[in-house]
Amino acid sequence: MTMKDQKAVIIEGAGGRQLHRAAWIILNSSCVVENGYIEVKNGVILNVHKGSPKEKCIDHGPGVLMPPLVNTHLHLELSALKNSLPFGKGFNIWVKSLIEKRESIGQETLIKEVQKAVKGLFNSGNLFIGDISTLGITKPIIQKSPLNGIFFHEFLGSDIPSKIFIQKNNKISFSLAGHAPHSSSPQLLQILKEHSKQSGLPFSIHVAESDDESEFIRDKKGEWANFLTSRGIDWSSWDIGNKTPVAYINSLGLLDPLTIVVHALNVNDNDMQILGRSKAKVCVCPRSNQNLHGKLPDIEKMIKNGIQPALGTDSLASCDSLDIFDEMAFIDAHYPGLDPKIIFSMGTINGARALGLESLTGSLLKGYKTPVLYKPLSSVNKKDLFERIISNE
Repeated sequence: MTMKDQKAVIIEGAGGRQLHRAAWIILNSSCVVENGYIEVKNGVILNVHKGSPKEKCIDHGPGVLMPPLVNTHLHLELSALKNSLPFGKGFNIWVKSLIEKRESIGQETLIKEVQKAVKGLFNSGNLFIGDISTLGITKPIIQKSPLNGIFFHEFLGSDIPSKIFIQKNNKISFSLAGHAPHSSSPQLLQILKEHSKQSGLPFSIHVAESDDESEFIRDKKGEWANFLTSRGIDWSSWDIGNKTPVAYINSLGLLDPLTIVVHALNVNDNDMQILGRSKAKVCVCPRSNQNLHGKLPDIEKMIKNGIQPALGTDSLASCDSLDIFDEMAFIDAHYPGLDPKIIFSMGTINGARALGLESLTGSLLKGYKTPVLYKPLSSVNKKDLFERIISNE
């Protein structure tokens, strides 16, 4: 059995005071303790110590104790669509196939696969999530699960909902998402953003994901315009034209530190500067982008513009797993110039910041009430440690 085959161990420390030792402890990407132990009581980190404890402890071995992973953007309700949709035939074809397949598959199967996916997330150490749902079927499942994070109720079209539920909680908060600037009216997006902002919760939106989207926002025509019309969505009053998707949502006042811009695949230098100045959070989903669009986000340029991107997996309809370990390994393979510590931060603290959970997770700091993840591996130094984690070896 290889290290990769061994399951991660989740340490929640619910029963009184405990000491957990390992060869390595990552508090965050800039602070690593070699040969140390974590002191916890009732799930709260009391301290992190260097050396071996003189009293009874739980010795996890040669691996690493680290913060749990954060999957900032995923669509659990699409889990039943794994390996059932075409790639490489255009974004419109994929979207049409997704809608048809989801409508035909039946809610019982959809729910069953969501439950399976939630279990897989927990077992792999992806304990904090930002789940996007239009159907609402994932909400009760997540509430009953051991996962933490935010459930985003997603809206699209032009209809303004008569009732909007939003709530900030300790375990699972409920916020709002606008699907995208090419599928949701400007009035709807502004109302959703205002509601989430007033509650101090993040607002999520897909932006600059496809060529079809860029053409529609810029030229007010194209395949996407035809698709919206076929779906009965009247976009004639939308104030689009002569803009990029990022510039457009900026003109609507949607960009601020509480907005999560998902994908940012088709962005130019001016878009990057807009995102950097706005302090909006950016979440990239490279494996999904590669499958659906055959290209990858410019993560290096994002970082140069002061953006600290988080990681998401999108859904099993466009990706073969929901595991951020797999997403980090993909980035490691396709972005050889990126520092492994940066990739590690993308899967942990950057996601926590994007979801507004930085005081709960993303780091192993004194006073944090966060689960701790133990990953079995063998490492010779700190540099090698991060490389082994992100390559999922």
